[in-house]
Amino acid sequence: MGKLGRIKEILKIALTTTSAHDIGIMYIVLGIISLITGSAYAALIRDQLTLNNVGAVDYYNAVSLHGIFMIFFMVMPISTGFANYLVPRMIGAHDLYWPKINALSFWILVPAVFMSIIAPLFGPINTGWYMYAPLSTDLQVNGGFGVTLVEVALMIAGVSSTLTGINFLMTILRLRKIPFFKMSLFTWSWFATSILLMVALPPLTAGLVMAFLERMWNLPFFNAALGGNPLLWQNVFWFFGHPEVYILILPAMGLVGEVLPRAVGRQIYGYKALALSSMAIAFLSVLGVWMHHMFTAIDSDVVREIAAATTMAIAIPSGVKVVNWTITFYGGKVRFSALTIGMIGFITLFLVGGITGVFFPLIPVDLAFNGTYLVVGHFHYMVFAILVGLLSGLLYYFPYFTGKWFDQELARTSMFMIVVGAFVVATGMSIDGVLGMPRRYAVVPAPVYQPFQNLVTVGGFVEGIGLLLAFGTLLYAWVRGPPVKNLDPWNSEQLIGIPDFTLRPIALPLSFGKEMDGTTPEHRHGSYFPSLLGLLLCFPPLGFMLILAGITIPGIFMVLAFIGVGMAWLYNDYFRQIKPMPGLGGFGLTKMLSSTPTGSTGALGGVENPTIQENGVEIARRAKTPVLFFIIAEIFLFGSFIGGYIYDVNETPTVASLPRLPVDWYPLPLIMTVVLLSSSIPAHLAYHNFLKGRIKMFKILGALTTLMGFSFLMGQVYEFTHIVKFTPQQDVYSAFFFSIVSLHAFHVIMGLVLWTITLLRTRITIPYQLSTGASYYWHFVDAVWVVVFTMLYLQLPIYHP
Repeated sequence: MGKLGRIKEILKIALTTTSAHDIGIMYIVLGIISLITGSAYAALIRDQLTLNNVGAVDYYNAVSLHGIFMIFFMVMPISTGFANYLVPRMIGAHDLYWPKINALSFWILVPAVFMSIIAPLFGPINTGWYMYAPLSTDLQVNGGFGVTLVEVALMIAGVSSTLTGINFLMTILRLRKIPFFKMSLFTWSWFATSILLMVALPPLTAGLVMAFLERMWNLPFFNAALGGNPLLWQNVFWFFGHPEVYILILPAMGLVGEVLPRAVGRQIYGYKALALSSMAIAFLSVLGVWMHHMFTAIDSDVVREIAAATTMAIAIPSGVKVVNWTITFYGGKVRFSALTIGMIGFITLFLVGGITGVFFPLIPVDLAFNGTYLVVGHFHYMVFAILVGLLSGLLYYFPYFTGKWFDQELARTSMFMIVVGAFVVATGMSIDGVLGMPRRYAVVPAPVYQPFQNLVTVGGFVEGIGLLLAFGTLLYAWVRGPPVKNLDPWNSEQLIGIPDFTLRPIALPLSFGKEMDGTTPEHRHGSYFPSLLGLLLCFPPLGFMLILAGITIPGIFMVLAFIGVGMAWLYNDYFRQIKPMPGLGGFGLTKMLSSTPTGSTGALGGVENPTIQENGVEIARRAKTPVLFFIIAEIFLFGSFIGGYIYDVNETPTVASLPRLPVDWYPLPLIMTVVLLSSSIPAHLAYHNFLKGRIKMFKILGALTTLMGFSFLMGQVYEFTHIVKFTPQQDVYSAFFFSIVSLHAFHVIMGLVLWTITLLRTRITIPYQLSTGASYYWHFVDAVWVVVFTMLYLQLPIYHP
């Protein structure tokens, strides 16, 4: 096969694979591309603060995009890549629970990264990586489409991460072949991370939607003059942002749990404590911890004290990890290897980062240091620890991936340079912070700070050379390195008595285009639809962006293109009869589109076999768990809008001068409410009859549910076109009224689509899982409307000052 044929084969595998193994490698490649981009922006930051060469606008662009690329598009994809590559092997599964959804999640990220790369060409992004309002919403400050493109990129990245979290939860719960307390520490860390992805990403998505609507359509969520509140963005963002810190570091901690015992030749100390501490971190990080980022913006001492207490509490499970990692060194054979340097570097960076972080829950100290470089130094200790942990994992699993050995001396040198450079960078920032240097300044404000900024630049240069040496060493080894001679490259089983994987390799390398065990598949039956739909998921928000900017025709086309591809995928997987499709050519499109979709038993998509009806009720009942996970994510999405409304109308001083919305809740909205809530009755009875095997009655009652839901939707259309007299841009009341009611209407539409698909599927097979999803999701939609109606239509005092 020539080079062109090889490239064609790689592209075909990339665009059609649903293998977690392949997708993990693609995540890591995407993360490395983002690492290069983020590092280039870091170089611009250092150039400005050391030599004053860049200028304020370009400097703030670099600050914003450096953080966005490193956090959202480097650490998260690389961690997810390791999870895809390792977790199935570690738990004995041959793939994730939903292989196609896993492929979709990856391809969603590709346009997100691309849009963020090109965003500066369409306008300044002078917001910081946290994109505070009004910086991110005021077009006079950040005009053009630059910020909007980044907002869209992060929106769809949030969808990707939420799907990934639920997918891994289901994989670990359902496809695990080993007991919980036999799972690897990396699997435990990803179990905790998946929970955080499910609950923390929807609030970020909600906040980004609010910012997008204010920026493009003038809905005043954060505009204080019309009752909005800029602090709402901080609350929503940091509710995501602090769990995000643990989404970033938990996978690195898990990799340390795998690499450290192999590096020192003894089993990890305190396995259960390390496993359970990951779950404790996940639990504590979604309580009141996020507010410690806002001590300077919060007036209430009680709220500050709650945040301080929860912040101190979360240090306990982190301390448990450090103690157990340190004890693991005792009794082991500590060799001066790249892996050992990585482990010592990670623990030390994390420990020093934690110690510098101890200042910030102390409210008086935080008030003094919150706006200084000490925050930047503390954060960089932590993110450098993450980087070192991920690189250590990359070194350890490199022989598995390539079947080649790298030069140990060069790897040791590069890891030493990375760790030392990281310490110099974070320490220089911390010293400047203690001296009082303010962060976010484009020019060093006093000569006393300059030597330490220069020190940061030197440290960054050393770390950058170390990274180049590390990646150069691995690339050379991949091409010219000596081959690995056995299937356990590091003698893990001999050293500590535990194999690296439950699903053991038959052959090395475990590289792209091969099965989980290393064998080369002769036939790959994938589909182009997950990659195509993932690439096009950016079209609806971009389409609305163009429509709101007055570029109507292209915007409508983009929305319709996405819907068209989605319907084609739906038809292909659920309704099309398998038959030849001649004349499609190109990358094996004929074969891929006409083949039977593959995946695990629980995978979405594919025509189910009617012969499995004897355990159909069990299949239907087991579908409750993933539906529950999706509903939890939706609760956090709705909760961000509903909580935002309650926060604005109760905490913004200007709201008192605003007139209440003249919402007419009688008679049409009340009748619609009765219709929608009553539709839960036939929905419940339909599912009850389905479980009893009465398919005809299920179809009748399901059709009645759909009709009632559609009637509710048409009533809302009439209400918004004939009854509602105010505009979304009027004030904070109208902005939240339109956005929350429209969000609910969108979920009603999704519920109707789900019921329609379920009823149509009964003509082909028995839709066990779909019936559970349609029924429970519809009850959720009805329950949300109870809150929406009482809050926005009845305007009960509990929601208002």
